Amino acid sequence: MHTLTRLCLLSAAALSLTACFDKEPEDVTNKLCIYNTDPQAERCKAGQMAWFRPDNDQLISEQAALSVAAAYCDFNHEVMHNRAGVVCVFTDKRLDSVK
Repeated sequence: MHTLTRLCLLSAAALSLTACFDKEPEDVTNKLCIYNTDPQAERCKAGQMAWFRPDNDQLISEQAALSVAAAYCDFNHEVMHNRAGVVCVFTDKRLDSVK
């Protein structure tokens, strides 16, 4: 085979392989989902870190924090909450109970 032909084939093969490695698949666990309503929460993905953050820097009651955690948090992971909101790993297993 001619050197030029080999070089062209090798270049084409290398170019086609680089397309496979251009982008890594998007990992939902690295993105924070911020919500303050039930419809917004439905956009979060299971396994994603999620933050229930009330509108306009309002404070929430302990009861509201527990309600959010009960509806949206995966209790196999840590759940953090205070009067400013709730941060946890999102689960969609109980979405039907919220509707």
